[in-house]
Amino acid sequence: MIAAAAGGAHADPLKPATSHSGWAYDLDSFLQVDLVPYAQASQDELGPSGDLLNQETLSIRRGLVRVTARKDDFRALIEFNGALYNGTPTAVINEASVAWQPWGELLTVQAGLIDIPFGVETPTNARYRTFAEQPWFLRAFFPGDRDGGVVAKGGYEALRWSVAAMNGAPQKDAQWKGRDPTSSYDFMARVGGDVSVPTVWGRPRFEAGVSAMSGTSLHPGIPPTKDQLTWVDENMDGIVQPTEIQVIPGSPGEPSQTFHHAAIGVDARVHWCLQELGRGQAFFEGAIATNLDRAIYFADPVANSRDLRELGFMAGAIQNLTPYALAGIRYDRYDADRDASAQLGTQLVGVHRVFSTWAFLVAGQRGSARLLFEYDHTQNPLGRADNGMPATIRDDRAVVRAQVLF
Repeated sequence: MIAAAAGGAHADPLKPATSHSGWAYDLDSFLQVDLVPYAQASQDELGPSGDLLNQETLSIRRGLVRVTARKDDFRALIEFNGALYNGTPTAVINEASVAWQPWGELLTVQAGLIDIPFGVETPTNARYRTFAEQPWFLRAFFPGDRDGGVVAKGGYEALRWSVAAMNGAPQKDAQWKGRDPTSSYDFMARVGGDVSVPTVWGRPRFEAGVSAMSGTSLHPGIPPTKDQLTWVDENMDGIVQPTEIQVIPGSPGEPSQTFHHAAIGVDARVHWCLQELGRGQAFFEGAIATNLDRAIYFADPVANSRDLRELGFMAGAIQNLTPYALAGIRYDRYDADRDASAQLGTQLVGVHRVFSTWAFLVAGQRGSARLLFEYDHTQNPLGRADNGMPATIRDDRAVVRAQVLF
């Protein structure tokens, strides 16, 4: 179970429930319920925009219903997500795609609203992830994990590969909310290998890959304004005086501008089996990017008058402890702007925009059901010190999650 939980995106075997016009259909559902008993940043207060600051609550993190169909070499699926997260109910199409497999695993062509095929963790379905949330840098680069596009992927013996063209507007893009702002596409590719050594103790299996992407995003312009005539009753007599009439000149506005973003990523995993304890794995994944943050610290080089360079990685290990329990640890770190600086008096000094989390996980599992407890020790650079200056603060939280695939 753990290999699927933290490994690549594995397709579920189709179990036909019904058929129509030659198509075989399968229905499955997935439910995640989260309880947050402790959140260091939680307050019984309202934010400046009226948002609730309480994070210690019970929520439906994911409620997925998926319909899969297959006929000859074609496969189609549609998945709906109904959730109640942070007090906001949602009911959206989570994924919808059609796929063609002319030569089995050698080649699959898929198009629609699909998983973003960069690295290993991003295209792994939420059903099979072990930790509660994605690492910081993947949440920043690929918010929502899915985008509209087309991907061709396959494998031969130890080789694995994929190439894709995507809209470049992930589902949870902080600015564009999944809408495509430019007519260009994000192009990405990954090449890797998967090698097993069954004759060695532990039966290790090694996976590694290199990913790359390049695309275009948009800096929104400012619309032009007309001249405006205003009256300020300076002497409060209710009578218009010539000296009280002012003209506010209009502005020509600014056109929108496109800018380039890109990333290179590496990933490596080693899997093993320790007999009575069960399967385990150690993993590493990292990426270096330019102008790619679309969710946490939005990267806009036009507004900043310079490119924003980003660096993120995660490393950790997971081990089954009998068929009914597992434990895991993960460290992830994300530098949202490696060249960030701020004015301090008469000097320009460097500042840190580094997010990091140590995640500690224990879980019990039986069949497709799992109950997990995760404690995240987080450093958040978006805090404020008592003097009002930007500061990195602790943002720890504990999560109890119950989930089941049925």
